[in-house]
Amino acid sequence: MRPNPVKSGLRLLAATSALVVVFAGSAYAIDGNAVAARLKAVYTEQGGVLEYSNVETNGTTVVLKDAKVSTTGIKETFNAGDVTLSDVSDVSGGGFKVGSLTVPDVSFSPEGEDKGTIKLEGIAFEGITLPAEGATEPLAKFLQYEKAEIKHVAFNAKGKDVFVADALTATISPLTETSPVAFTTNVESFKADLSEVEDPKTKEALTALGYETLTGKIDMNGTWNVADGRLNIEKMDFITDDAGTLGVKLDISGYTLDFIKGLQEATKNMEGKPDDAQGMAMLGLMQQLSFTGASIRFEDDSVTYKALDYVAKQQNAKREDLINQAKAIVPMAAAQLGDAEFAQTLGTAVGEYLDDPKTLEIKAAPPKSVPFAIIAAGGMADPKSLLKTLGVTVIANQ
Repeated sequence: MRPNPVKSGLRLLAATSALVVVFAGSAYAIDGNAVAARLKAVYTEQGGVLEYSNVETNGTTVVLKDAKVSTTGIKETFNAGDVTLSDVSDVSGGGFKVGSLTVPDVSFSPEGEDKGTIKLEGIAFEGITLPAEGATEPLAKFLQYEKAEIKHVAFNAKGKDVFVADALTATISPLTETSPVAFTTNVESFKADLSEVEDPKTKEALTALGYETLTGKIDMNGTWNVADGRLNIEKMDFITDDAGTLGVKLDISGYTLDFIKGLQEATKNMEGKPDDAQGMAMLGLMQQLSFTGASIRFEDDSVTYKALDYVAKQQNAKREDLINQAKAIVPMAAAQLGDAEFAQTLGTAVGEYLDDPKTLEIKAAPPKSVPFAIIAAGGMADPKSLLKTLGVTVIANQ
């Protein structure tokens, strides 16, 4: 019987397809246990602990079953459930790349908060790099990721959500030792319920000002140079609706990999020690840093005159009376610092702001970086000298 070319072709196609599937599955199979072990080891380098009962692997997906996690600075170990790593691939030279890591919703009660609960929902990381085992380069000891997200955070006290935040995200450009790393952190929205504040005077003031509930958002970005530890927080804005925006900037150097490692170890060793001992340990670490510049800026969104009107009402006075009092008192109080020029600048800036509340900013810009050790010594020996040392100025409505 002559062979049927159609049937023969179909059989060949089927066999070839089967081989492709077999070899494709083999080529992309991931050693889930090895991936889990690397994640655990790298996380341990950060001062945390990761435990799990077993590992399940399905192609490029790895699941850490019944995971338990703890981190530096938090004593509690909380159950993270089944942690899923998706789109896992081998990296040339060893190690792994993880497309995404997701954690089931978490709920736990911090130590000392018997009636308080923290809930975290929608926890996910993207673009995780797990370096090869035995890698010696400094950055190999860091858990590197491109984006982290928590969709919802809620702190519940006595059965009521007193603080909630949505869409918390952080992005980090690839860590390199040759160029600065760019990072952003954002909280799309937050809500704080202050209606249960216990202090009667504070509660009365919040009610009068209309701030029993606060809403807003947080925006932050900056750069970090791994080589010299230059950390420049270019923007850290806490924006409160119908109140104002508090903006902070900070530029320091010395925030190196060794400093970070020392900070992690110090944090771990501080547990259970007296506050004085903790303070001395942190002071020792801070002396490795140098100060380049900083600023604190407030942009008014109606809170200033609301507060002045409230205080004026308590004193049976007018807003203008309080403003005139402040214009007289601030320069005299600042004169106690022993710097007449600064006292005059401060008095002028405060007066301009109170007359027309827009912005008030305190800036520190020394001619060159100042080691924190010198700042600490100057603060103890002659606090007044710090104004000159740090180049402190105050400006309004600019």
